[in-house]
Order: sequence, then C-alpha cells, then structure tokens
Amino acid sequence: MEYLKEILISKKEEIKKIGKNSSLIKSELEKTGRYKRSFLNNISSGKVNVIAEIKRASPSRGIINDQLDLRETVLAYDRFKNFICGISVLTESLYFKGSPEDIKVVRENSDLPVLRKDFIFSDKQIYESAALGVDCILLIGTLLGKRKLKKLYHLAVSLGLEVLVEIHSLEDLDKVLDTGARFIGVNNRNLRDMSVDSNIIYKFLDYSQKNDIRDRVFVCESGIEGMGYIKNLFSRGINTFLIGSYFMASRDLKNTLKSMELELREKKLI
Repeated sequence: MEYLKEILISKKEEIKKIGKNSSLIKSELEKTGRYKRSFLNNISSGKVNVIAEIKRASPSRGIINDQLDLRETVLAYDRFKNFICGISVLTESLYFKGSPEDIKVVRENSDLPVLRKDFIFSDKQIYESAALGVDCILLIGTLLGKRKLKKLYHLAVSLGLEVLVEIHSLEDLDKVLDTGARFIGVNNRNLRDMSVDSNIIYKFLDYSQKNDIRDRVFVCESGIEGMGYIKNLFSRGINTFLIGSYFMASRDLKNTLKSMELELREKKLI
C-alpha cells in the first residue's frame, strides 16, 4: 500500500507542472483534431487478442528490463498483428520507470493503437495524454470515487479517447458500469498487497453472464499463467489479454512472440 501513497505524491507534483499548459493543450486539440486508432475496432471476435505492454519495472517485481530497447520492442510487437491488437505503455516513473516520452517512440514505430497506463487522477493528465497522441487511457476504478471516475471518463471520451477502466472487485464493476464504459480491464492483482489470484476474473464472468453485460469487452490483466489459462478463458468469452512482464523479461522477444504465435495457431486461438 505504501507504493500507492508515494505514487500519488509523485503524481501531484507532475500535475502541477502540466497545469499551466492544459488550456493550451485543450485549444490545440479542439482546433486541429487528430487521427484516432481504436482498440475496440481492432479487437477481433473469434480469436485471442493480446495487448502487449512496455514496462521496465513494477512494484511487485522491481526492475524487469533495465536494458530495454524501446524502438526494437515496438517493432517486434508490430510484426505480430495477427494476435497483438495494441500496445500498452507504462508512463509512471517512480515504480515503473516509464515516461510520457515513451509514447512518442511507440507512435513513430507502430500504427497499432496505444494505451497509456498510468495513475490518472486529474483532467490535466487526460489533456496531456490526448496531446501525446495516445488512443486510449487507463482509469483505475478502485482508486477513484464514483463521481470522479464518471467525470474523467466522459472528459476523455469528449477528447476522442477510448478508456480502459480497470476493476478489482464486483463493487468496482457496479461503479464502472454506471459510467457507460464498454472497455473493462479485470486485474487479478490486488493493488494493496500486490498478490495475484488468477481466479478473480471468473467471478466477473459469472456476474456478467447473469446480468447480461456481455456487450462489454473484458480484458484479463495479471496472473496469465499460460496457454491453458488463455484457452479456458477464451472458451468462456474472454478474448483479450494484457501481457507485460512475460514479454519484458524475455531475453529474445522475437522468439518469444514467434513461440506464442505458434502455440495460438496450434490451439486454433488465432
């Protein structure tokens, strides 16, 4: 839990720095507009879709890859569009060692949709995200009150951004559904103690089938334990998976991606 407090303090300082530019960012966006790429349109039914992540470190694992060649990683992801539907970029600097500047490198080297994953609490961060050229932002339902979540969600949508709203409990889900969100990430990781329970997503599946919210796109995050787990969830209606550490820890990313592609083909998941 301590890391969340430290990140919040860090984010408040970052928000102060971008505050003076938010009105300029807003006017530029309204004046020029920009080409948008859609995760929802790029996620194909009838096959597994992977959102491939870029992160150098995490609170649970520490440094994952401090020798990351960002451009080469993006180019590798871009070669496997038959199952990679987009790229997620961790821009939080304190624990994930990311930077908003990473977005620029990704945009320059791939035409896949780009998700900015960060701890977003302010409208200024959303204007900044849009100006950086992302297509989608992450909002963490667990960390935002109902009113704040709804406000930030609708601001992002008004700027032409998609929103992946992350949940960790059924209580979160009720709050998120009230925003009208269609793109929902189910994180198997507990944000407070960083433990992972790969069965958490099954609770949401049971709930969604009973309450007829199958029109939403659910993304499985964290605790993805192998192709058997992916295949089982796919058979239950989950076709999108966000994978980060597995790729980032690979010493030969191209070979790792080729092996995953082969396994997905063998199991008729792509």
